[in-house]
Amino acid sequence: NVAAVNLDNVFSATYDNYLLVFDMTSNGNGDVILHFRSAGGSPATQTGSNYRWAFAGLDTGGNSETSYGNNNSLLQMGHGLYDNQDGDYPMFSGYIYFNSPFSSSHTKSFNGNFMNRSSTGETRGYAGGGLFNNQTSCGGVRLSFSSDSVNNCTARMYGLVNS
Repeated sequence: NVAAVNLDNVFSATYDNYLLVFDMTSNGNGDVILHFRSAGGSPATQTGSNYRWAFAGLDTGGNSETSYGNNNSLLQMGHGLYDNQDGDYPMFSGYIYFNSPFSSSHTKSFNGNFMNRSSTGETRGYAGGGLFNNQTSCGGVRLSFSSDSVNNCTARMYGLVNS
């Protein structure tokens, strides 16, 4: 039961590309919010209006689902999760691929897939991507919910070797 899961100092010049694999559950109904974080020992959350993204998907009822934004202060992935008392862990899981997050000479692009169990019980699957439109070196990511706390989380960041 924490407000956020911080993966600090996971991006470096060692790798150009990174893969985040995660699964989470909240204490209440909420949306997963992903913040890129600046480099350093105790980085501050990057909250400028620099997030742009589009994720499209389907739910188990056959309906279209979307999550998108432009010039926002955070990235919202999914909508209205079940809380940990209403279903089995995880309620939100997936992966995100980051392209050169440590570079300070270009924007930070990302893409990925994820699923969530909605507050109505539907399972929703999304695919898409976006960018953090800022030429600043980022040191990590922050996973949190728009409301309530993170109840369970397993998150791993992998550096990918260029070949």
